[in-house]
Amino acid sequence: MAALQHLSSSIITSPPSHLGSRFHSRRRRALFPSASANRESPPPRLINNAISRRQLIGGFHAAAAAVSLSPLGSKALAADEPLSEWERVYLPIDPGVVLLDIAFVPDDPSHGFLLGTRQTILETKDGGNTWAPRSIPSAEDEDFNYRFNSISFKGKEGWIVGKPAILLYTADAGDTWQRIPLSAQLPGDMHHRGGSSRSRYSERPRFFDSKAKRTCWEKAEEVPGRDPERWRIDAAGNIVCKGLHTCNGCLCYEYDHIIPFSKGGESVAENCQILQTRVNRLKSDKNGLDQGLLKTYSCEIKFSDEELDIIEMAVYGSVIRPGK
Repeated sequence: MAALQHLSSSIITSPPSHLGSRFHSRRRRALFPSASANRESPPPRLINNAISRRQLIGGFHAAAAAVSLSPLGSKALAADEPLSEWERVYLPIDPGVVLLDIAFVPDDPSHGFLLGTRQTILETKDGGNTWAPRSIPSAEDEDFNYRFNSISFKGKEGWIVGKPAILLYTADAGDTWQRIPLSAQLPGDMHHRGGSSRSRYSERPRFFDSKAKRTCWEKAEEVPGRDPERWRIDAAGNIVCKGLHTCNGCLCYEYDHIIPFSKGGESVAENCQILQTRVNRLKSDKNGLDQGLLKTYSCEIKFSDEELDIIEMAVYGSVIRPGK
């Protein structure tokens, strides 16, 4: 493990055994040289046969480095047998994301998933050579960034578990995922109005439902000359893009409790406002902040109309300018 390096927003991956010499004949990309290019350092070795993928991934810093092992079913390496060459691969993730687990589909070793904090799911269909963000709509119904802790497959069936309690299931090797309802009896972040019953009907909703979020978005100030379904002005006076929910950029936003939930605020539209992600994180559970103070928390970067057009094109694939 000591030989493994921390690589920000990248993954150190060994060529899957099923690719054989075809993988090794591939030309290395200049931006991501092979980790074995430094001949002064010995090649990484497995500490023992029983090491788990979680242990291997867990050894990295929180800035998102992970290790891709050979697909399930491959022959285990002997303790003293060096691994084949390692290569750095770019990962499209936000700074600060911690990667927690990785798994490949047994019937298709080139198809795998990598997951972690901030609702991060990456998918590969070429054995880990390239990774792309994967969106699962059924996990986005609530205003919360889930921490996806574990993923496993048995044949074409697969499961993802996370925190707060969430279970995702696939029956088609990850092509589609559905959310499995969990009992309110499960441990987790539950809040109750009183009494000893832990039924789902006694829970105090922590998150805004889709109707409340839709109303919250619609009551926010519109951006002149921009599609109100895509752009709004948050409670601090910042322009935000609806397609950039819960990310960390200057145009990203979150749904915020005006009266903090921890201080009795309800998860209803009347208590909801949209806030630039940075502002919402710095506001935390503070109460009674006016727009002027919220503005001091804001990202200082401003965008021209042309830049907003480019961003809208990148997010939606088109630019809508009302009246034009």
